[in-house]
Amino acid sequence: MLANTITLFRVFLTFLVIALFGRHRALDIALIFTIAIIFTLDAVDGIVARRRNETSEIGALLDIIADRIVENTFWIYFTAIGLTPLWMPITVMARGVITDTYQRTHGYPKNGWTYALTRSRISRGLYGAVKMLAFISLASATVFNNAILSIISYILATLTVGFCLLRGIPFFFIRKTPCPPST
Repeated sequence: MLANTITLFRVFLTFLVIALFGRHRALDIALIFTIAIIFTLDAVDGIVARRRNETSEIGALLDIIADRIVENTFWIYFTAIGLTPLWMPITVMARGVITDTYQRTHGYPKNGWTYALTRSRISRGLYGAVKMLAFISLASATVFNNAILSIISYILATLTVGFCLLRGIPFFFIRKTPCPPST
């Protein structure tokens, strides 16, 4: 399935960016563009899956796993090099564990404001764009060593964490759907 291949390629690119970043200024600039490609491919894999009729539960799960790996890898990296405080990745990762678990046990929002904020393409696209801008900005602050860019990066990272938390709130308003008893 092409969509799943794209999803796995995003993860590979993420690890490649982290492995190579900081080695050479020209390479770092290319890697900044690669971060944009990684987040763009997140949208592309879904489009490809729908257009080629390749949607599946495994593909959806793989996409969520890849999203978490990509996001958490960048948060950890930028925290490890001192650009973001430790509370940012901890907050994002804790929210991810809580909401992913809650979705699996209670179901996904189906309509209304809970759907609009968590599952709609607009909300997911905006969140992806904000994450992409934050990570590109953080990488750029490293490469160009600019104080103003560092401040802008911190603000974008903080907004990203805030948006992440905002998108998690609706999961506490979802009614539990009955699950079959386990045997």
